[in-house]
Amino acid sequence: MPTYKEMYFTLARAQRDAILILQGAHQKAEEMLFSDDVPDHLRVIRSAEQPDIRCLNFSARTYNALDQWFGEHGRDYIPTIKDILSIKSYRELMKIRNLGEKSYFELVTKMQEAGYTDWAEEMSNQLDRQFKKR
Repeated sequence: MPTYKEMYFTLARAQRDAILILQGAHQKAEEMLFSDDVPDHLRVIRSAEQPDIRCLNFSARTYNALDQWFGEHGRDYIPTIKDILSIKSYRELMKIRNLGEKSYFELVTKMQEAGYTDWAEEMSNQLDRQFKKR
């Protein structure tokens, strides 16, 4: 019968081997997904430079409004944070269908929480200027 020490080392080796296998599989999957052989519309996984908007956990209404707005890229296209950052004005943001006041504040808040404070502050400042005009 094996001792506890032997069982521990056996489990530790098995865990190490499993981690190495998973790392190799992940690396191979990335190589396959980001190779030139894969069509753009099949690249669902984004790199760290282009995270998609699902990582911000928007409400269903906000997500669907953004998804529909950026849907011009195709049905299988998942909007990225870079797409949101490409919106430069409050007026342009308000053109998004079904993006009301609550969704607007949710979008700005989530972007600020994610570290895109410059963009969020600019949108908030533009909103403030808009209300001061009234």
